[in-house]
Amino acid sequence: MSSSQKRVRYTESSPRGKTTKCARKKVAFAQGEPEVHRFDPYNGHGAPVGSSTDINAGEEDGNEGSQRTSQLTEELTLLSTVHGRARRELRDISKHDLKTVMKYGTKTRGWMVNGDQRWKFEFGNTIYITDNSCRKEVTCYKKPIAIEHAKITQTMLDNHKEAERILKDDPHLCTTHSIIIIDQSASMKTCDVNGFRSRSDAAYGTLALDYIAEQLYQQGDEFFVDAVTIIEMNDFGSLLVHKEPLDWILFNKVLDRMLNAKPKSHGNYVESLEFAESVIQGELESYEDLDTDDIPAFMLVLISDGKPSDKLPEHQRRRLTAITRLSQKLKKKLTVFGMGIGASGSDFEQLELLVDTAEECGAEGTFNHAGLNPASLSTSLSSMAMSMTTTRNDLLSTKDGKHAKKTEKTLHNEEKELRGFYLVPLFRKETKGVSRWLYDPRTSYPWRQVNFFNHSSAGFDIELHPFGKGAERLAYQFYEIKRKPKGVGWGQVGKVMVAKESRFVEDEESKESFHTDFCRVQHKAKELAQLFNEAVTKAPLLQPSQDEVSLPPPLDFLRCSVYEYTNDNGVRCGLLVERYLKGKFTKYNGNNGYVNDSHDGTVIDLAIGEVKNVDFVQAFSHWVYVNTNHKLLVCDLQGILDLEGRRPIFRLTDPAICSKGGKRNRYGKTDLGMRGIRNFCRFHKCNGVCKALSLPPMRKRGH
Repeated sequence: MSSSQKRVRYTESSPRGKTTKCARKKVAFAQGEPEVHRFDPYNGHGAPVGSSTDINAGEEDGNEGSQRTSQLTEELTLLSTVHGRARRELRDISKHDLKTVMKYGTKTRGWMVNGDQRWKFEFGNTIYITDNSCRKEVTCYKKPIAIEHAKITQTMLDNHKEAERILKDDPHLCTTHSIIIIDQSASMKTCDVNGFRSRSDAAYGTLALDYIAEQLYQQGDEFFVDAVTIIEMNDFGSLLVHKEPLDWILFNKVLDRMLNAKPKSHGNYVESLEFAESVIQGELESYEDLDTDDIPAFMLVLISDGKPSDKLPEHQRRRLTAITRLSQKLKKKLTVFGMGIGASGSDFEQLELLVDTAEECGAEGTFNHAGLNPASLSTSLSSMAMSMTTTRNDLLSTKDGKHAKKTEKTLHNEEKELRGFYLVPLFRKETKGVSRWLYDPRTSYPWRQVNFFNHSSAGFDIELHPFGKGAERLAYQFYEIKRKPKGVGWGQVGKVMVAKESRFVEDEESKESFHTDFCRVQHKAKELAQLFNEAVTKAPLLQPSQDEVSLPPPLDFLRCSVYEYTNDNGVRCGLLVERYLKGKFTKYNGNNGYVNDSHDGTVIDLAIGEVKNVDFVQAFSHWVYVNTNHKLLVCDLQGILDLEGRRPIFRLTDPAICSKGGKRNRYGKTDLGMRGIRNFCRFHKCNGVCKALSLPPMRKRGH
């Protein structure tokens, strides 16, 4: 090999102060502000006296220099070396492009190499290195676009750490998992995607910008736990990132890999696809106790620039088998996305076949030949990001699209509005076959007949029009009644109570089930509240700092009963009845992630410091979730803070219990399962009570 054909390595100082390798011998360019030279086709040799080497100056002065610098690009002399031609072919830079760079670009002096001066020409995103004569090509490359790393705050680091803990300890809280296979075969070194040094850089750069950052921007400040796994594909499948949180830390990691990746060798699909299958199968084992609708959604992405290197029939069989197994198991919970990077006419038949197979086996599938246009790559990955955001929102949505819309009962709104003027409410009297029942889960039939609250009662009055309306139920005033002296008429006795029934006509047909679910949820919540109160009593940091005035408020759920009666048509009916709560009725949290952020409320002084009374209610939901091994969450907490006794007490009613795994809607129609649990974990704000009870934090708030 002649000296002109020997490979040479050059390095250039990048804007980040890093060194980029280009060939074997080293050339370093000025670290400070470089002296810029406009291109002179004569390189200062033989130029007429008084002529300018500045192309713009020549045109302005109208001197002879303008004729020399305005010559056609094709007239410029350019001596190519073997190395230079190889670089141009690899990076899709034509000889004409280099001449354009020399004519219109800036010229910067470099270091001496073996006594020879080197020159750097830069125009647009193309860099061209020549010898001292500016006629002999040394090397060339395209300057990559600058993608800034995200500035990582302490809150981001805290949330990243918490997301890592959740993915490890509570993986069922994860909503989506993207497994991304990126081709890192030798052909990915090709420099033909505008704005990027190589196809590999284009794949990583657009993945960071248009898939990761896009989803983070769409979600804003909301905390969510999504996982990403990245597998690099060449001879084998190698793991770059394994089930890491989708956040700005991952964004920076992908950008770092864009700068450091070294594509090589072949692109064997089989190893990487089977690796991806093993990752998904391993994760599914931790979701065995979940209903299929509650497991995370998976997206399997394969980004490649051509047909697989493993071409044998056996290899194709293994590829299709892996996709078939996953698709048949996950169905619509899996999306297979194939993206081709390459010029028109590139062979993506096998990549398309994988997508088609996924669709035939019940999964979602999309293939896109993005070409070599960065905008097309961006659009493809952005559409993937939008798809994952939609899937995530569906998993977190508390609206159940599986059930038909119910018909609400007709209310006499005009009469109801009159109640605002303190008119006497109208009541309906029931006295036929009236009996009172309590829910008792200790018996095979969970209902036990008990006496009325007032021993002389023999019936009840129920208000004709509801005074309250919730998402599922209507509330009416209710009194027990007894016969007046001498048997003339009926009179109300005892305290006012509240009767509840469903808002929907369809639920009348399953009223017993409605009553059972309501009482079972309230009974279970009451049991858990008693355990929570004991834990609070034993917690050293929740002891009063001075006197009993600062005792923490216990939580108590009302005990409900059912009044059965026979209506005028001879049909047995029932009403759910519980104590009437006097005071400011407050909804503290919901089964859809709602958290009451009101700063109102009394404060007590405990060993841990000042704590708001309401913090005990929010901490109760968190405590139940942790102490039931993440299987139950008591939420939709509402009621009053009763201040009439020696110490305050929260009297709560109508909660919801969201359960993990097992029978769907195990705790009635307000049991939203993993949807409710995930939403609570997203929006719950840990407080001093959570800390005093040593509950693991859900997340850190703030920026």
